[in-house]
Amino acid sequence: MKNKQIAKQMMVWFVGLIVIQVGVALFLSLNLGSDPFTLFTQGVARALAVSPGTANRLLTLIFLGVLFLLDRKQIKIGTFLCIIGAGIALDGVLKLLNPLALNSYSLSIKIIIFMMACVIVSIGFPILKSSEIGVAPNDLIYLALVKRLKKSYTIIRMSVDIIYMVLGMSLGGVIGIGTVLCVAFLGPLMDFFFPKIDHLVSGFLKEQGGADGQSQSGQM
Repeated sequence: MKNKQIAKQMMVWFVGLIVIQVGVALFLSLNLGSDPFTLFTQGVARALAVSPGTANRLLTLIFLGVLFLLDRKQIKIGTFLCIIGAGIALDGVLKLLNPLALNSYSLSIKIIIFMMACVIVSIGFPILKSSEIGVAPNDLIYLALVKRLKKSYTIIRMSVDIIYMVLGMSLGGVIGIGTVLCVAFLGPLMDFFFPKIDHLVSGFLKEQGGADGQSQSGQM
């Protein structure tokens, strides 16, 4: 039963990861500006004269250290799987989207698609979180602050994203309309989807346990 439960959690985690990366790939393909954390990463990369990938790994290590001090219990296997798997999944989705040439669309169409991508990411993250096996370090920062400061996810997300945006710009990162849209909509959208998706995923994860329990009772 335990192995089946873990398998179901991994399935939910994988679905969440893929959904998120579909949204992120759309962000990148539309070229309207990166999300605030990526903007911050770009700024750090320019300031330190390193690649964005190196800057991302450096920030990931720093965040893991901060999380270890703030709320180490939230660092789980999924946290490390996200570090490894997110980039691989993103590259795969980008290859699928390349033939669509989304960057060639009109600005109005690109904004509409970008907003759809915001919704996709805002559905994907609650799915990932509901797996209960861990999320990426930069996402854990939001959750740890929500728990510690006892504020809504919307307030924490928007506040931290604004900080990322300001720091990224001050370090030489380039802001776009997409960055502003992410700041304005990701927090509220995720707050909207969290309880709904958590309810659905919880039912899915408990379903197997209930079925196994009934089966064992029948055998007894």
